Amino acid sequence: MPKKRTEHSIPKDEIEIEPLNLRLLFADDWKNINIFLNSIFCDCGIEQRKLINYRSYLNKLNDVVLRGKCSGCNSIAARYIETGERKGIEVLANRIRRVLDIQY
Repeated sequence: MPKKRTEHSIPKDEIEIEPLNLRLLFADDWKNINIFLNSIFCDCGIEQRKLINYRSYLNKLNDVVLRGKCSGCNSIAARYIETGERKGIEVLANRIRRVLDIQY
């Protein structure tokens, strides 16, 4: 059986964003952040699990990737959130990239 990874591999096209930037990207949907954090896939079998100690990333499609650990087994876990299709998100995402001085 293959050994599980213990660290996330971060693609070069993703940038880490701060919690404030994450909240700006979600805007009115921020109230649903716990839904995203509580719905992760992990094969540990523990039902009441959630994503903990996560960091937020923005990819070039303007989607958000949350990378952290499973609260049930403490192995790496992630949540991909498709935000890039929301109207106007590219303006906000590009503004965040400019502030962070990131260009593709």
